[in-house]
Amino acid sequence: MGSVDRFFSAGTVLPTMPEVARQLLDSFEDEKVDLRQIVELAESDQSLSAKILKLSNSAHYGVACNVSNLRQAAVLLGLETLRNLLLSAAVISAFPRASGFDRVRFWRHCIATGGYSRWLGRRLGFDSDSAYLAGFLLRAGQILMAAELPHMVAAIEAECVRPGLRMSVERQKIGCCHPQVTAELARRWTLPQPLIEAFRHAPAPLQAQPFSLLAAVLSLAATAADAGDLGTPSATALCEADPRLLAHLRLEDGWLQANVPSYTSLTYSVDALCSPG
Repeated sequence: MGSVDRFFSAGTVLPTMPEVARQLLDSFEDEKVDLRQIVELAESDQSLSAKILKLSNSAHYGVACNVSNLRQAAVLLGLETLRNLLLSAAVISAFPRASGFDRVRFWRHCIATGGYSRWLGRRLGFDSDSAYLAGFLLRAGQILMAAELPHMVAAIEAECVRPGLRMSVERQKIGCCHPQVTAELARRWTLPQPLIEAFRHAPAPLQAQPFSLLAAVLSLAATAADAGDLGTPSATALCEADPRLLAHLRLEDGWLQANVPSYTSLTYSVDALCSPG
């Protein structure tokens, strides 16, 4: 834990969980939540509202007429997509710009990891909203690492020339990896304990006692997102992941090859979410 502590030393200004994001997280546990409540929450933040409307009118959705208000956007997007987009936009706005970081590329990878986590979570019977949140936040700790050690993080990124390398290179050079830093940030944000444990065990999910299905999902989702970021097939990267983990989860190559979402389809929203609003 000592190497993680350096990123939380006295005087460090940590990002705070936005209130909108906090309320969206609370809605995960509310089976009675409906679109109207999520729309009202979005309407409380003008910047978030503008981003959702921008996305709703994008070519991705191909609507014939202009979407002019959040209620129309909510019908178009649906509850799960609207909530995940709002959550992503709120969290992105909470983090400072890190020196030497390609901000849009970074958050594109985060959104893709969330998307792959949701996809795998559905296949494996895990709550898709929680899986998206965990995948989206997994790399958040790297922003704190980059603020403290910008040149080291840049050097690590330069070495990540194939999927799945980042965590091991970070451990070699820094003594900890970004999911461990994210776990500590999540603890300080008082996020649910299973989420914190999943971050903590994502680098080596098979070693977790008890086994964490979410940690396993995060490990594979990060590998798939790495591949997409590098311009290589995500399905190939998944099929070449730890065979013990794939066997444990009963994920077969044929199913992965046939069903893996494309990186582009998962990350269409990033430019709008990263915009000033």
